[in-house]
Amino acid sequence: MNKRIGRRSEVRNPKSENRNPFARWRNAILGTLLVLAGLTTAIFTLLARRFGEPSLASIGAIASLVFVLLISILIVPPLTRSAFAEISHGFPVDVTTGGVIFIVILIIVAFAAWNTGNNLLFMVFSIMLSTLFVSWVAARASLRDLTVSARFPDHIFAGEPAEVLVTVRNAKRLLPSFSVLVDARGPTNLRATKKKRIRFRKRTLGYFIYVPHRAAAEQSIEQLFPKRGHVVVNGFELSTRFPFGFFRHRRRLKARDVDIVVYPKPEPIADELHLLPLQTGETASYRRGAGHDLLLLRDYQPRDELRYIDWKATARARRLTVREFTAEDERRITIMLDTRLTKDIDKENFRIRFESGVILAASLVKHFVDERADVRLILGEERGPIGRGPEHLYACLRRLAVVQPNEVAADDEWPAPLSDNEHLHRHHPDGNYLVLLTAAERGSIPPQIWRRAFVIYL
Repeated sequence: MNKRIGRRSEVRNPKSENRNPFARWRNAILGTLLVLAGLTTAIFTLLARRFGEPSLASIGAIASLVFVLLISILIVPPLTRSAFAEISHGFPVDVTTGGVIFIVILIIVAFAAWNTGNNLLFMVFSIMLSTLFVSWVAARASLRDLTVSARFPDHIFAGEPAEVLVTVRNAKRLLPSFSVLVDARGPTNLRATKKKRIRFRKRTLGYFIYVPHRAAAEQSIEQLFPKRGHVVVNGFELSTRFPFGFFRHRRRLKARDVDIVVYPKPEPIADELHLLPLQTGETASYRRGAGHDLLLLRDYQPRDELRYIDWKATARARRLTVREFTAEDERRITIMLDTRLTKDIDKENFRIRFESGVILAASLVKHFVDERADVRLILGEERGPIGRGPEHLYACLRRLAVVQPNEVAADDEWPAPLSDNEHLHRHHPDGNYLVLLTAAERGSIPPQIWRRAFVIYL
């Protein structure tokens, strides 16, 4: 399968790339100054009362209340919003199995030290507490000032590995980052409402053992998308168990929403359908194409193939001249997928048959495009354009990736492209072909459709 990687869909977290360092530390600096000012006024109030200065004590008490009010207004709401944002998507710290064992041992040592009053046990308890503190500080420092970008291929097929390029950049001035796991996050249900909570799905992208300071680390990994459809990536999650593995610390990064379209994977088609594009006409038409009769000579353009250059005409005209040929009068292929979900069909059974119809339609489109035939894809009521070539193939696969079944009121309500007599009249048994993929019951197709179409029951 063709997998281009020249131009890729890129996901990155732009907010952390151009952020002002002062704005990032503004709340922390402001909160620290307010807390220090409040402690200073509290100490000043205590000293004023001790030395018998009630007026100064009153001023200090009022100043302390003012600082408490400023902290409640300026510092507490941002911290509360950040805490609720983290908890709403999961707690930012997970305890590993080793961490549970360490905490149990810590509790046992603390109880033994309190019960016996042994100074050695108190020293062991303090060392274990300092180990937890060092673990927390080192993990948060390892995840700080990291930016992530991921580039996906242009064309991704379901069930086929896709190469994804993941880059982690460390903007810290001195400290490197260790043992960083990168996950992509995106909603599982794109149609979720405000009343229904949006659920997120994580997809592991890469594991980076070491990211130097002021440098970037890059990995090329293969991702497997099992189903066709939309895959939305709107953020990343960085996690690490560094340095002791007792806890798994997480940090979430927002990113620009990128909608990745996963195509259905085409498969080889049956032998009887190989004959359709071969029964084409041999009469030359007066339009450009890939036939054998010469149509005209014209100047060379950058996109022209070198094998079409006429060197004799180039020597006479003293400029590059190419030959254009007439197109053969090839017949067109129309592929239609019936998306009707009638009331008498079991929904679960229909969805299985519908997915097989989507794969078959993709296989037919690819086969006929490879045979250089003019192909049109019709999905229910949606009529697509007629075209050929790789770009038309990917446009059809993109439509097939997001097609969904439609519910109808009655069984005899056929889509408009099939009920249109003028559209059916252009398809003849010995001319332009109409291939109909349907889950309808045998014998339920109207005669005017049956006579004009090559019907494949799903």
